[in-house]
Amino acid sequence: MTAETKETSKTYRKGKTHDIRVDLLHRDIDQPRKHFDQDELEGLKKSIADKGLLYPVLFRVDENDVLILVSGERRLRACRELGKETILAMRVDSERYDEVALIDNLQRSDLHPIDEAEALNNLQAKYNHTQEQLGNLIGKAQNTVADILGLMKLSDEIREDARIRKELSRSALLKIARIKKAPAQRKAYDALVSSLGMPKKEIRRPRLSVTKKAITSTDNALKCIKTIDLDTLGDDRDRVVGKLQELMQEIQNKLRTIGG
Repeated sequence: MTAETKETSKTYRKGKTHDIRVDLLHRDIDQPRKHFDQDELEGLKKSIADKGLLYPVLFRVDENDVLILVSGERRLRACRELGKETILAMRVDSERYDEVALIDNLQRSDLHPIDEAEALNNLQAKYNHTQEQLGNLIGKAQNTVADILGLMKLSDEIREDARIRKELSRSALLKIARIKKAPAQRKAYDALVSSLGMPKKEIRRPRLSVTKKAITSTDNALKCIKTIDLDTLGDDRDRVVGKLQELMQEIQNKLRTIGG
């Protein structure tokens, strides 16, 4: 870094916006958003080209006087790809910059559930936050925070794969995370992924063939006849006997057709 750059970086006041050269901003390894959708990036580029940058990116100055991007990597990428030399940026407090980054990402565009879970987990570990404190920080109830952190029970392999699938909801992933055994968890996740994009099929009863219909009808008739106790029918006994005789006659007629 040149002496001129160092001198310039010290003049950035916190809470104020500045036009900063895009090549002076460096990516933060603690950036909450790990995956960037290319279609969304193209849409952002078009928006910036048409209407300009509506919100400044956020940055901090580290101990080496280097400008570190806190939040707004998509906006910075879009400006770079558009060939812009400078970008509107605001300096934030360096002490709790990761909290600022998470809140800004949540407000600008929904984070993937996995990115959100990992960011909250990192904050909890770093600052020893309770779930209630995390909830106050991001404006969500404690039980919601518990569900978000529950995604950390997913294996590293599943989290990395899920991160690039924006169709996956938190609730669907949480069901997978609650499966304790790793092989069963992976099997359930693979089944979930394979179902993505598939339209719901209407459940229809299979049509019975003529043969199956005949067998089913005969079975039902036999079951019914076996349950009849003629001695308990009283005055209706003769009517039932008549029906049985009628049925027997029809059966005999059907059987005679076999020889024909």
